[in-house]
Amino acid sequence: MRAELPTEAVLLSENAELRARLEEAEETLRAIRMGAVDAFVVEADEGPQVFTLQGLDAESNRFRGEILAQVSDAVVVIDDDQRVIYLNAAAERQYGVTASEALGRCLPEIYECRWRRPEDEAIATTALRETGCWRGENVHVKRSGEAIHVESSVSCLHAGSGRRSGVLAVIRDITERKKAEQARASLEAQLRESQKIEAIGSLAAGIAHDLNNIVGTILVNAELARQDAAANHQALVSLSEIQKAGHRARELVQQIVSFSRRQPTLRHVMSLPSVVEESVRLLRAALPGGIRIECGYAAATPPVLADSTQVIQVLLNLGNNAAHAMEGRPGSIDIRVDGITLDDTSARLNLNLGPGRYARVTISDTGHGMDAATQRRIFEPFFTTKPAGEGTGLGLSVVHSIMQSHQGVIVVHSEPGRGSRFELYFPCADDVAAALGTTETAGPASEGRGRHILYIDDDEGQLFASKRMLERWGYRVSVYLEQREALDAVLTGKLRVDLVVTDFSMPGTSGLEIARAIHSALPDLPVIMISGYITDALRAQAASAGVRELIAKPQDMEELRDAVQDIFFPAAKTLDRNQP
Repeated sequence: MRAELPTEAVLLSENAELRARLEEAEETLRAIRMGAVDAFVVEADEGPQVFTLQGLDAESNRFRGEILAQVSDAVVVIDDDQRVIYLNAAAERQYGVTASEALGRCLPEIYECRWRRPEDEAIATTALRETGCWRGENVHVKRSGEAIHVESSVSCLHAGSGRRSGVLAVIRDITERKKAEQARASLEAQLRESQKIEAIGSLAAGIAHDLNNIVGTILVNAELARQDAAANHQALVSLSEIQKAGHRARELVQQIVSFSRRQPTLRHVMSLPSVVEESVRLLRAALPGGIRIECGYAAATPPVLADSTQVIQVLLNLGNNAAHAMEGRPGSIDIRVDGITLDDTSARLNLNLGPGRYARVTISDTGHGMDAATQRRIFEPFFTTKPAGEGTGLGLSVVHSIMQSHQGVIVVHSEPGRGSRFELYFPCADDVAAALGTTETAGPASEGRGRHILYIDDDEGQLFASKRMLERWGYRVSVYLEQREALDAVLTGKLRVDLVVTDFSMPGTSGLEIARAIHSALPDLPVIMISGYITDALRAQAASAGVRELIAKPQDMEELRDAVQDIFFPAAKTLDRNQP
């Protein structure tokens, strides 16, 4: 009897079942070759049998051992249950685990993934689901707690049937690159800050000329009025206050310029208590409410040789830092000025100074204080403990630089929670002060003896006031607003003068051009130049142009008087005013 042949439907059914079993077998083999399977279970009559694959798949082992071991980036494979089924040697080094520790564990046990933004995780999940891949940056936190910045390239793995079987991630540690980017961004921010400061300096230099003319006119007229009102005591009091205000205004203009630009140090013998008083006035106007400033001055404080503008800058920086240390709470800043004598031992052990007499300024605050690590870095340029955007980190480095330029020292004492104390030590200037005390005062009104001075300035008020003062000192004065007209009068011989006083910054022709022209045609005719902003470069240019004296504007009329006397009566000069 012939056997009944299977129907077409039966054959199709058996074929489909066989195909499914073949696809399943191919998927298993593919997983074995990828190294994703370490063992498999076979159902037998006697029960389940476990077969390990160690040593069986030489091709897979060679792929993992020889190829992936050479990859510098970490390679991690996880299944759909988030369990690690493979990681290479670079991943072991990167995350501080071994393959035997990691295999079979959930991924969060190896590292925690932190996203930069809450929505980034959803974006990555959507990309994997819709496109099968995602590339981006995030932060991985290792089991040790160390956080690293990584760049990941993630792809879905699929079985032969097209079903997703896991995820392959190639992970690159970009922590050092991120640090470099942050450092570059910090440098760019510092450059922008420097450019802003430079822009402020340009603006300050631009307005300083006009402000100096205004202040100079006020000061000269106040002095003329003071001389005219010698018998009127009440008027003298008012005029004296006008002069004090004018001098403060002049110093403020110079501070704006010097704070914004590098300016040469102009030192003179001065009393520290008077400079501290001026600084405290400025601080009180700038500090928030609730902060008290207390001051004390010892009578025996020695004079120092210093640049008053730079000393004020030091005190303002320290005062503002002290206020910031209060963190918005009420507190106090205590400023004390005294003199101290250091012997060999105390100078060498405590301050790294030479023995001798010093003037000391101590600034103490009731702020949060600093630990030792912070104290070691506070004078580093761009180091700051302030939040981003609230400080440049330049304040204390500038303070340190100024103290060094004055042959002084700054000493810091601080503890967390106990405030800070800064001590400034300035070498005293007793010997220089004694020498300055021998300088002869200006002579009587006849001192000019009719000598003829040409005064050139583009500000009519300044020109008129200076003319009146010079005439009061016994000089004949010709004034010109137009530079070319004045220069032509001198060079053609229409105007015969003994001295030329000219402003530096003027429209049309500068004071330097006037000085060069006079020096070329009349080398024996002395020139005094006045400028609102004196730099080392301007000093050099003025000297090459034959300028005999360079005076800061707004000029103190006594300084101008002394400069004129030094030219006409050099034998009476007992001490070089420019002596450092």
